[in-house]
Amino acid sequence: MKKKILGGVLGISTLLIGGCTSTKITEVNVLATTDLHGVIPYELNSYVENEKKKDKNITLVDAGDFVDREFGTSEDMEKFFEESYEDMQNGKAKHREIPLAKEMKEAGYDTVTLGNHEFVSNDKSSLDNMIDDFEKQGISVLSANTYKKNGESYTKPYIIKEIKTPEGNIKLGILGLTIKEVGESKEWVEDKLVPTKSLELKDQKQYNGELYMNDLVEDAKKWVKVMKEKDKADVIVAVAHTGEKPKKPKHPGNRIQDLAQQVDDIDAIVAGHNHVQIKQNDYKNKSGENVIVTEPGKHGECISKINFKLEKTKKGWNVVDKSSDITQFEESKKLLKNYLIIW
Repeated sequence: MKKKILGGVLGISTLLIGGCTSTKITEVNVLATTDLHGVIPYELNSYVENEKKKDKNITLVDAGDFVDREFGTSEDMEKFFEESYEDMQNGKAKHREIPLAKEMKEAGYDTVTLGNHEFVSNDKSSLDNMIDDFEKQGISVLSANTYKKNGESYTKPYIIKEIKTPEGNIKLGILGLTIKEVGESKEWVEDKLVPTKSLELKDQKQYNGELYMNDLVEDAKKWVKVMKEKDKADVIVAVAHTGEKPKKPKHPGNRIQDLAQQVDDIDAIVAGHNHVQIKQNDYKNKSGENVIVTEPGKHGECISKINFKLEKTKKGWNVVDKSSDITQFEESKKLLKNYLIIW
């Protein structure tokens, strides 16, 4: 009889302990594009709309080179650049609103990171105007390692987005980083195309020394610390216009591997610049934690989706699992292929 009672008590205790330790998993999702070069994917709006039906808190970001004066622009963008060029030739300083800002707002973007083409396609004044246009649309323009000559940040380094859940709010941090080599490899000098002396922003003639960049890995260490300590970010995604590996020793700007391995507290990285598709590559940071990397190709051919699974503890939120994948935009790919043939 005593054994039966003891067994019953142990059974109830086990159930109670199991109930106390069970945790509810909360998900956070981030969608990402990169290197659009003025091409808004044909299926993007409907894809994002469908994803928001499943998760109203989903975040959409772009990792840079969303603007391009010479390739893939819509008719509105072509007209914009033509009229802007005419204004420049005629000595007019007229601010024309860039159509792409409204198009990306309609698609649902939260942030864009400056890439090298945003700098190449503009001078200081037109870049200022472009950033204002995006910010007015509610799209944050990020580049944590770009500065004014007085040392102030040129754009927002990062944003913290509050994700509301039944278990409490989750602070999602989006950090923007830009490859240091933003210039073109050749320039016209007296009707001759010659190699440029420097690819760095500080040496680009159209910026007259008004802006400069620091090393993106070192600046990531600084800003991630701020995001964690000051803003109490629960999840950090670095959206970086830089490739996974250096293409050549003389072009060392692709720093994704260094970013993943040398900077603690980054959970995932969206890469860009190299025009490749990466579903998910895994790295270990200095603390031995897993950092996932994804890159969603080029010209709107696909989109990355990063999924985080978190659990709530007494100390806050813990990321218990994370993964990324890529969805191909087949119709956009066909349209782009036909465009390239005509172009």
